[in-house]
Amino acid sequence: MSAPFPTLIPEPGLSAAGDSLVEWQRGITEFAFLRLNRNLQCCQDLMGARTPADLHKVQQDWALQFSSDYRDEIRRQIELLASAPATSDEVQETAALVA
Repeated sequence: MSAPFPTLIPEPGLSAAGDSLVEWQRGITEFAFLRLNRNLQCCQDLMGARTPADLHKVQQDWALQFSSDYRDEIRRQIELLASAPATSDEVQETAALVA
């Protein structure tokens, strides 16, 4: 007698795709927490500023860190996309151009 439900054996590509999805979700979550913490720190620094020059310095530092964080995250996402299984040659070529 056969089992009522067939045993699902994941295809190698499906397992790798699942791993890529988990990595993507983990990275997005880590990035969100990183930016939230940096924004919170900026708010605390703004409250501690004593002069207009201090305010300007806090804003400038925040903007530089913001752009650097997003640049690094975009690069990481592109690398993840390029290394993901089952992506088309066109996707991989485009990711290679951007990276």
